Amino acid sequence: MRRAKRPAPIRPARAPRARRASSSASQADHPLGEGVADGFALRRLKAPAHLSRTPKKAVRELGWAAFGEVARSLAARIAARYQPTVVLGIVKGGVFVGGALAAALQADFHTIRLEKRRRDTTALTEPVEQLPDLTGKKVLVVDDVCASGTTLAKGRAAARKAGARQVQTAVLVKRPAGARPDWFAFETDELMLFGWDYELQATDTVDFDPGEAGA
Repeated sequence: MRRAKRPAPIRPARAPRARRASSSASQADHPLGEGVADGFALRRLKAPAHLSRTPKKAVRELGWAAFGEVARSLAARIAARYQPTVVLGIVKGGVFVGGALAAALQADFHTIRLEKRRRDTTALTEPVEQLPDLTGKKVLVVDDVCASGTTLAKGRAAARKAGARQVQTAVLVKRPAGARPDWFAFETDELMLFGWDYELQATDTVDFDPGEAGA
C-alpha cells in the first residue's frame, strides 16, 4: 500500500523590499510632501493657482546652507555691475535676503514695511518705518519673491523719495510671467519654501499678511 504524499509546506510570502531613497535628492533643495508648511508657503508667497492642486510636485525647499551659497553668488553678480551703498529689505522675506546681500556687498542695511496688514485699518501708502536719508546714495531694494512687482515698485519709490540717486531691485525668485527685477537667482513657477518660512510660521504671523511678500 502506497503512502499518500504529504502536501508541500506553505511558505509565507516575502514582504516586498522597501525602495531605497534616491541618493540624488539634495537635503538643501528637495520636494516637500504635504505638510503644515506647504499651505502656509503657498499663501504667503502667492504661488500660481495651479500649484495648490499639486503641492507635492510643485513645492521645493531651499535650506539655510543652500541659501547662503545662492545669496553669495547673487551678490557677486550684482557687485560686478552695481555697487549699492544701502540695501533695503522688504518685510518679511526680504529681511533675510537683504541682510545676506548687504553683508556680502558690504553695504548698510535697513528694513522697510510697505504692504497693508490684516490688522491695519487703513491702507499704507508710506513705509511704516522711517527711512534714513538716502540722498545721493545707490540703493538695492530686496524681496524674496517677485510676482506682479508691486511691492518692489513701492520700495523703489520710497527709496527715491528718501533721496536715493540710483535704485535697483533684487529677489531670490521671479515668476516667469511676472515683473522683471534687475537681479534674481531663480526664474520659476515652482513654489520655493525658504528656511525662514518655518520661523515665520512659528510666530503670530501665521495669520499672515497676504501680499506682504512675493507681490
